[in-house]
Amino acid sequence: MHGNYFKDVEVNCICGAKFTVNATIPGPMKVETCYQCHPAFNKDKVVKKVIKGRMEKFLEKQKKMDTIKPAKPAKKAK
Repeated sequence: MHGNYFKDVEVNCICGAKFTVNATIPGPMKVETCYQCHPAFNKDKVVKKVIKGRMEKFLEKQKKMDTIKPAKPAKKAK
């Protein structure tokens, strides 16, 4: 009923990061983004290889959010 479980499956990211995980796929696996290169986890780091599509849209939204000034709190009416 349950699939085979493989320990220490190698995962390779396009940013060059390599790590191992436990998975039901024998591997090695290739991923587009990982925890080391995804901007949601590393806002300060520069992404070396930008992925077209979803990644570019995400970066554009993030730049817009950095330029928006927070609204001033409303004054309480007496």
